[in-house]
Amino acid sequence: MSMRPGAGVATLPCVSDSAIPLRIKFCGLTDPADVQVCVDAGAWAIGAIMTPHGPRALDGRAAEAVMAAVPHGVERVGVFVDPTPQGLADAVARCHLTRVQVHAPADLSAIVAASPVPVILALRLDGADAIVAAAAAECDLVLFDAAVPGHHGGTGVLADWGLLVANRPSRPFALAGGLTPEVVGDAVRLVRPDIIDVASGVESSPGRKDPILVAEFARAARHAALGMAA
Repeated sequence: MSMRPGAGVATLPCVSDSAIPLRIKFCGLTDPADVQVCVDAGAWAIGAIMTPHGPRALDGRAAEAVMAAVPHGVERVGVFVDPTPQGLADAVARCHLTRVQVHAPADLSAIVAASPVPVILALRLDGADAIVAAAAAECDLVLFDAAVPGHHGGTGVLADWGLLVANRPSRPFALAGGLTPEVVGDAVRLVRPDIIDVASGVESSPGRKDPILVAEFARAARHAALGMAA
């Protein structure tokens, strides 16, 4: 089974957000002006990087501005790498977050206890052990991302879909890692995630979302999900 096929998206029809259960998280936004582009495409969630890692990292004021642009009914997700429990709780209050996503937490139980909102645990998909760890993780949702040493997402590298196909997770999960309008349909059909997460795959430059790519990504993902539901 090929895990890296791609298909054109230019001729796909528009699909209603309410027609299928698949949810889309657009992550790594750096400009409040891009929020509406993602919302118009049917975003379930908007994510902002609130940790000093990578080209999409935001300081406190910039993160507040991005989250302030997210309308009611769309999840506001702060993304952190090994945060302190108090620092995470402070960011939730300051930015009015509705979920947090944590990478490489030193103490997940402390993060979950300190967070007043649901916690997404991001795991590097570096082998079947990651799927076992996901099953045991005491959090609200797990997200599988590509295993790239020294990086926590946003690399544009495809995750190893084959691991998830061969070892279907026992709980709902999100899929990230190298998703683009060309490959997201295949990811939906093969891996069958509950949520798809995209950052670099819909950008014109790091942190800036391209309206055409955002719309094409959403159409391709929902077209694939709708076909599976038929």
